[in-house]
Amino acid sequence: MLAVEVNFLTGRFVATSHNDREASEWPPHPARLFSALVAGWAEAGEDDAEREVLEWLEAQPAPSLATSEADPRRTVSYFVPVNDASIISGAWYRRRSENLDKLEDQFDSELQQSGGELTKKAERTRDKIQKELDVDSQVSNVGTTSPRSALELLPESRGKQERHFPSVTPIEPRVTFIWPDAHCREATRNSLDNLLKRVTRIGHSSSLVSCRLVGEPPAPNWIPGTGNQVLRCAGPGQLTALKERYRQHQAIRPRSLPFSAIHYGEVAGEHGSLPPLLPDTAGEWIVFEFLARSRRFPSSRTLEIASAMRAAIMSYAEDPIPEGLSGHQPAGSPTLEPHVAFLPLPYVRFEHADGRVMGLAVSLPGSLTEESRRATLRAIGRWEQRSDSGQLVLTLGSKGLIQIQRKSGPIDLVTIRPELWSKPSKQWVSTTPIALPTHPGPLSKGSAAARSKAWDRAELAVVASCRHVGLPEPAQVEVSFDPFVRGAKPASDFPTFRQRGRDGKPVARRLLHAALRFDQPVQGPLMLGTGRFLGLGLMRPVSESEIARDEAVGDE
Repeated sequence: MLAVEVNFLTGRFVATSHNDREASEWPPHPARLFSALVAGWAEAGEDDAEREVLEWLEAQPAPSLATSEADPRRTVSYFVPVNDASIISGAWYRRRSENLDKLEDQFDSELQQSGGELTKKAERTRDKIQKELDVDSQVSNVGTTSPRSALELLPESRGKQERHFPSVTPIEPRVTFIWPDAHCREATRNSLDNLLKRVTRIGHSSSLVSCRLVGEPPAPNWIPGTGNQVLRCAGPGQLTALKERYRQHQAIRPRSLPFSAIHYGEVAGEHGSLPPLLPDTAGEWIVFEFLARSRRFPSSRTLEIASAMRAAIMSYAEDPIPEGLSGHQPAGSPTLEPHVAFLPLPYVRFEHADGRVMGLAVSLPGSLTEESRRATLRAIGRWEQRSDSGQLVLTLGSKGLIQIQRKSGPIDLVTIRPELWSKPSKQWVSTTPIALPTHPGPLSKGSAAARSKAWDRAELAVVASCRHVGLPEPAQVEVSFDPFVRGAKPASDFPTFRQRGRDGKPVARRLLHAALRFDQPVQGPLMLGTGRFLGLGLMRPVSESEIARDEAVGDE
């Protein structure tokens, strides 16, 4: 086995997605690591022994990856001053552009004639290109520049061009590339270790790293050959391809990274061989992202947002509305089967999480009838057809509007990715409080013995909620007024949740947060309690290390 650990020294990974200039990349693509190794090798003089190591590494199968989740920084536009365009005349720029085009064509032709070899003639042409790119002679003649032109040289006086620097902040600032079947000699390992010591960045120049070989890597959670996410990897001939690309661009022309496209899938790395349990709530999600200006509502308004989404979709559904969408039987009583749920998705768990709702999922359980599924999709389609811009609007009465947009394909905003909420785990915590199916009694009044019994009844109510969605009894249950995950709001912040009781009168449900541990991994999405179809009791999978880290933060 071979494992390379990459530590992000600034806590961030700055890299642009190869197919979206405004999107960040996560996890880091293996081809980036290989390119960084090649750069270090070339800068040190292209040692033959290290060349053999690189050729050996590129011939290995695509590695598995061990990463934590990552929080993408909201991509903003930076307007960078352009180079002295107001001092040098436009005519000079036009002449230089024409000369550069001719010289670059000449350079390409000379490389083709020499079979890719950098001949002396091609070197001279390259030097001419560098000279054309040099503008020092235009601005360095002392005494010939007018004061006005000199002032225009300052950055605030120049025109600006838009730039983006997308980045992510991983929970654990490292990624480990793992080749489980790689067997290398001690000399190969030593040479690779020397190469890794010279790698200072991966991705953008601000993405500083330190790299090392590790003997006992963590369990991987990104596995090649599965899933739908494509990562760029190295393959046989990658070193030659990189050298050829360099001969072509010579660090002065636009360049692209050669790669082999490999499909990856994210899996849980802690569960051994036990298959995950599937609750009734598991199924398909239709995800809507809140536009940036609408991400101001706290998760304590979950019920209000979910009810608005339900009302909007129901208003576009055709009569008769099937039971699986409405949640009610024809006579008006609640349905006894799993049905469509409306789930506001809060920003929780990450370092700077503040509990704001970032998006919303319409959850279609796996047991939903095809009639109900089609009715839901048609209603959403009609809603979108009547929107000129493709952006939809949720109305929260007199309390504001929320602009949303349905997401299809890869989702950059981590908080609203379905896989974040659905991956198998033995540990689950509530991000919105659970509405208990039975009232436990006073939890903060009365004698100590009475309060203890009430808390025991609250735990039993959570256990009953697990059974109600087809899960076994958890091995461990902990309930609290306060949340167990960073960014989630206390139960007291949420308005009273009332449902119709058996006698037809409204019943106020007790809201509590819960942390659960199962003996066997559970596949999400998982929602618990009587308010689970309107966003209450939305559970998030977590790992042992995440729970320990949150507890440590709470003790500080």
